[in-house]
Amino acid sequence: MIAQSTSFVRRGAAALLAIALGLSAGALACKSQGAPADAGVAGLSPVPAPAGLIAEAFLPTPDATWARARALLGGPAALLPGSVGALAASLLGLPIAVASEIDGGVPVLGAAVEAPDHPRPRVAIGIHVKDGARLVDQLTRGEGARFRATPDAATSIALLEPLQGTSPAALGVLGNYLLVAESAGDLTAVGPYVARTMPQAQAPKEDLAIEIPRPAIEGPVLRAARSAWDRARGPDGAPSATAIPLAPAVERALAILGDLERARLTLVLDESAHLRASGTPRAGGGPASKASVDLAVGDVKPLLDLPADALVGVLVRDRAASRAEDVPRLVDALAGLVEGGLPPAERERLGAAIRAASDARGDWFAGGVRLDDRGPTAFVRAAVGDRARLEVAIQDLLGTAELQPVKATLQREGLRMSTGKAELPQLDGEVRRVRFEQTAAAGQPGAGQAPGRKGAAGPGASASKGGVGASPPPTIEVLYLVRDEGLFASVGNDPASGLRSVVAAPQGENLGGVPAMKAALAPLGSDIAFALLVDPLRLVARRLGQPGAGDPAPVVIAAGAAPAHGERAGAPAALWARADIAAAAIRELARLGGAF
Repeated sequence: MIAQSTSFVRRGAAALLAIALGLSAGALACKSQGAPADAGVAGLSPVPAPAGLIAEAFLPTPDATWARARALLGGPAALLPGSVGALAASLLGLPIAVASEIDGGVPVLGAAVEAPDHPRPRVAIGIHVKDGARLVDQLTRGEGARFRATPDAATSIALLEPLQGTSPAALGVLGNYLLVAESAGDLTAVGPYVARTMPQAQAPKEDLAIEIPRPAIEGPVLRAARSAWDRARGPDGAPSATAIPLAPAVERALAILGDLERARLTLVLDESAHLRASGTPRAGGGPASKASVDLAVGDVKPLLDLPADALVGVLVRDRAASRAEDVPRLVDALAGLVEGGLPPAERERLGAAIRAASDARGDWFAGGVRLDDRGPTAFVRAAVGDRARLEVAIQDLLGTAELQPVKATLQREGLRMSTGKAELPQLDGEVRRVRFEQTAAAGQPGAGQAPGRKGAAGPGASASKGGVGASPPPTIEVLYLVRDEGLFASVGNDPASGLRSVVAAPQGENLGGVPAMKAALAPLGSDIAFALLVDPLRLVARRLGQPGAGDPAPVVIAAGAAPAHGERAGAPAALWARADIAAAAIRELARLGGAF
């Protein structure tokens, strides 16, 4: 156990140092102005920014930030070095005696440059030391010398080369900065700017801040985002069945990202970890400017009105116009699941049904998931704009399952779909049922498999206790109810109970009555377009068969648009995103490892 803990904290320390002291390859920034963060760099004058500069990052108070990070991690983090100097010495293969030379009260700086002839950005990190010349002497002179110093004539960097073996990173000293990079070429290309120019900038107030200008957004950041989505879409370019509902939103988000003029990332550590991102749309009425004006925003009440036992909750706000724009993409994605695609007439019918349902519903929906001994149950509540039209549109949409190409695809998967009324006398209104049944005989294509689930057990398979590792049931039912106050639906191992609970929750037991959940969502305000709430500790406890274990420790991810004020009043709203992670969640997820 001790060995595993030590290994974990070492890996965690390396990852944290990479984040805290530097940059990811996709992060970038522009220079801040104001009072200098470090008044002197051994008399060296500033140098111009290197061509292709895509990132500057500031860690203003390294020791204080590291202390807060250790406190947040708790437990195994007690085995880690107590100062940034000791941590850096350990990870960089330096004698522990030089740890006292590293000044943990002066900002750690980092920069990245995108080079056309390089497959990745060049990155260099600058760690302030009390006396650069003295540090070089301690590392290169005497019986304990581990390095030799080789001056680089072009940059004046004293390159530190190990006398034996290899070093985990390329190291050099310029002025009063220990420079760290992946290679000596990166060190000489980016290091002078880090050590000579960046110390003159005003350090931010956050624990970590990165400013992201236009060149990086349209370059490595957008490429990385598109690459991640392409992997999710699969080799044929079509999204998987589970990703279809997300496809229009992801495509729209990529378009917005590519239209940002600049963005800012910050990290603040206190009793929790708070990651913030904000973006300024480009002028010209592109996707980002349009989103900043058209984005539907509001408060978190629909999320707080979900049942109190929800372990996951999501709220999405959108407008009719944006939903209408998404219809063609959603039709394309759904048609892609049908072998050979859909003929024009069938595509038109599917599109008309989706458009009608989109027009008739309201501007938000909220959903959640609970997990009990029988397994997971999901529930949804959505605003309704026109109840009568929505009821007809849902029936038309379900009717597309009778289209011959769709019906043939379901048959190939060993599935049959049917619809009808459900008897739930405790609920006012007409409850409707959609049932999916496995029908294929053993040995036939798709037998006993849900779509996209090769190797899943068939109808005779039994579920394991608590739903952990359970096989898909042979029959899945979706129950839904349309009222003037909303569309309610539930699916899973107990859809009847799920439907009852989501209908009763606004006036009964809901997330708003759970103090930890209410407190976690309160800071979001009224500018929210999207919010995701996850209770990972209780979710893990359920999966481990311990339903009563763990206090709520929520993780909140949200996005929206904040109107401009003051001198910028009338300008496009700033788009923002945030993630807030409770300390208990950080500690327990680190301790539990792969249990989640």
